[in-house]
Amino acid sequence: MGILVSDEFTSRAQTPIYEAIAKQGDVQVQIVTDLAGIEALETDWRALEAKVADGLSYFQGYDWCYRWIKSFITHSNTSDDTAELCLFTVRRSDKIAAIFPLVRITKSFGIKTIRTLGEPLAQYANILIDTDLLSIQEARTCWQDVSKELRADAIVLDRVLKSSQLALVLDQKNVSNEKGDLSLIMNLEEVDDWDTFQAGFKKTVRRGRRRRFRKIEEEVGAIELHVHFGGSQEYKDSVKLALEYKMIWLKENGRNMASFSDVRAMPFLADLDGDREQLDGAIAYVMTIDGKPVAIEIGFLQDKRYYCFLGAFDWEMRSYSLGKVQMEQSLKWAIENGIKNIDFLGNYEAYQGDWSNSSTEVVSYGAATSLKGMAYANLWEQQLKPNLKKVFRRLPPSVRKGLMTGLATR
Repeated sequence: MGILVSDEFTSRAQTPIYEAIAKQGDVQVQIVTDLAGIEALETDWRALEAKVADGLSYFQGYDWCYRWIKSFITHSNTSDDTAELCLFTVRRSDKIAAIFPLVRITKSFGIKTIRTLGEPLAQYANILIDTDLLSIQEARTCWQDVSKELRADAIVLDRVLKSSQLALVLDQKNVSNEKGDLSLIMNLEEVDDWDTFQAGFKKTVRRGRRRRFRKIEEEVGAIELHVHFGGSQEYKDSVKLALEYKMIWLKENGRNMASFSDVRAMPFLADLDGDREQLDGAIAYVMTIDGKPVAIEIGFLQDKRYYCFLGAFDWEMRSYSLGKVQMEQSLKWAIENGIKNIDFLGNYEAYQGDWSNSSTEVVSYGAATSLKGMAYANLWEQQLKPNLKKVFRRLPPSVRKGLMTGLATR
């Protein structure tokens, strides 16, 4: 019995590199580096994600990862950074036991880092583990050893849910929560129907929401909510319009999101699958007024958990609080269709507090193998970068807008 490694980074393929941790059956670790290797994994990968079914791993699912690889690794962009696939799998007795989707990013200034596959669009880092085949302790040992084979200056994993399998696998000495991040969640487990849910809010809150709704219908037109799933043309059109609305909002507020401004983001998100009957995958909530789409929310459903990914609205109608009205309509649909959790995906904003009743801690992982990796993982990622973001966001919108305009013209 032994653990074997097979990858492109070492000439020791199929050679034991460390002692066995398995009590029964061999454990083999393989690092997959190309699209063909990913396609060969599809059946096993989909079976593993269905078995794990923890509601915390949509961004590690086959559909998300495969389409991201096709969009972001096989198609170049204007960035000088390069991304190389280095997804690792663990098998026991030839059965897939774990999949950890990662990429190696080489920055324009030469530093190499291991990151979560799908960043910056992927919102959570996680690993898929079949604990009937591989214990968490065994997975931890596999990770400790294989991480030495990844040839990088640092391993930086952002947005790890403290309740996830990955949080249990990572060595705690390199885990931190210096950014103080939380994911706010609306837990609907005990909610039976929309009327009961509404009754739980203060009268002033209910009155304010009714007032916003009536104002729109009286001054503009009739509100309707349309729900489109990935794979439909309506969903694709909704993604395109949502990103157009979002880019206007970002410009007007002096904000920048490289994830959405990347030309590859729109076709990638538009290509994601969804299933109306199974209530699974990509989904677009589209609120219309007299048939015109004015507020759109793009998100993902997995195991009755909804990931609230992107919200956008028509900037010309910003005085009507369209986003809040759309969120209320979407929440009503979720309750009526048995969704159990609404996850706001961290980086919380004050308004999310009105739409949540629980939270979960989000941590990050940074391990360096070189001095420049230490500077990047610990100094830049954990301290300078988040603090600079905080300072920038505290500036008045007009100042931010001026700075962004100035940078864009350089």
